[in-house]
Amino acid sequence: MSARHALILGLVASGLAGSAHAEKMSKENKKWLEEEVAAIILPSEEKTFKDMKEADRLEFQKIFWSRRDTGIDTPRPDNDFKAEFLKKKAEADVKFRAAGRVGSATDCGKTWILLGEPDEKKSGERGESLPGKRQPETWIYKDKPALRVKDGQMQVLFDEQCQFAQGAHLGEQLQRVAETKVARPSVEFRFGKDGKLVKLVDLLPKPTQAQALVKEPRADFPLEVQPQYLKVSDGGSALVGLVHGKAEGLTSAALDATGKRAAKVTIAALAIDPEGRVLATYEQATLAPIENGMFTACYRLGTKPGKYKIVAGALDETTKKGSAVAQDVEVPDFNTGDLSLATVILVKDIEEGAQNDPAHPFAAYQLGGARLVPRFGTSYTKDETLSFFYQYYDAKVDQATGKASVVATVQIETAGRPVARAADQTFEVVVGGTVIGPVPLAKYEPGKYLVKLKLVDNVAKKDLTRDVTFEVVK
Repeated sequence: MSARHALILGLVASGLAGSAHAEKMSKENKKWLEEEVAAIILPSEEKTFKDMKEADRLEFQKIFWSRRDTGIDTPRPDNDFKAEFLKKKAEADVKFRAAGRVGSATDCGKTWILLGEPDEKKSGERGESLPGKRQPETWIYKDKPALRVKDGQMQVLFDEQCQFAQGAHLGEQLQRVAETKVARPSVEFRFGKDGKLVKLVDLLPKPTQAQALVKEPRADFPLEVQPQYLKVSDGGSALVGLVHGKAEGLTSAALDATGKRAAKVTIAALAIDPEGRVLATYEQATLAPIENGMFTACYRLGTKPGKYKIVAGALDETTKKGSAVAQDVEVPDFNTGDLSLATVILVKDIEEGAQNDPAHPFAAYQLGGARLVPRFGTSYTKDETLSFFYQYYDAKVDQATGKASVVATVQIETAGRPVARAADQTFEVVVGGTVIGPVPLAKYEPGKYLVKLKLVDNVAKKDLTRDVTFEVVK
């Protein structure tokens, strides 16, 4: 066996429209702005709300909540984010009540709503001229997967009135956190030619034919799907999958200058959580290469760790033929801070110097300046070669050397008996990976085989193993 150079995964809003003439706010709208959403409304949203006509402000509120709806299929004014926020707000109103201000509108309340309960609290001394006031406090937040904190921890100082003691810069930091709560920035506040705010229902995109297919799956031709998992640069998990279907009767075209044929299909996918909410979608027209009468292409869904129903399919928009398949998956968490290992992926080739192209049939497998050409299925003939890719994350760094120390061992077994072994690979980086192969299968007898990968983090004193099976057929 041979090993190629390590490859690091490189998976790679418009502004607000001009508003109409401002009108005086009702007491209800003023209260909504200054009390109900004070912790999360963005400065640009606040300005738009103040500048618009009173008749549009109720519709603004519907759009405001829909922008924060994580159920990206059909954002709704009444959604889980709104319900959770209002629950936290009510709790903050009680915990941080201050003279003349609701608790959620204080800096303590805003911080608690956006960052949660601090890891530690320290009380200061109450000023002599402020009897009956709260004691000054310092809240300490430590770095964790759900809250990335620079330098390991963040200290927030509050005065007796539950306001920031250090000045305005902490307020600016909270604004940046509030910006992350906008799940759908494409749902904007737009004004029509008549000066009225465009209604939420008119802002939502109409479902495409491909989206309709995965929402109501059908089977016009045989189709299979194959999910895999990788970590992306922002720390989240990417569910990358292959769609493999029968090309007979589908529209085809030349894939490249050599005249190889490909199916002209639109690949679509969506991830549905256990509550039935659509949390991620994918849609891309592509030329899917045809081999042995079958086409293959990929999809990519950005998901949080957890259980989902994934529906993926392919649509020929010319013939209107389409098929989609649903399956249950569990996306692993690669952001624990400890050594983790992605799916071991069987590959046919590596395209060196490949450019990022969202329409490429294997765009989800772009690795920096190279692109994997994944292989669907696990059956090989003796005249083929085997190659596979693996990638690990979050190896521990030795404080003395500033380097990680990871050793990868790979061997192929059959019936519990080793038949081949690659030279051990040593990595000194926190995130690393490589492609092993190609391994000629000419000398492998028909039967089932197991590729066993073992990673040892010498600094953390931790090891992980992953297995992938394949079969050699006559």
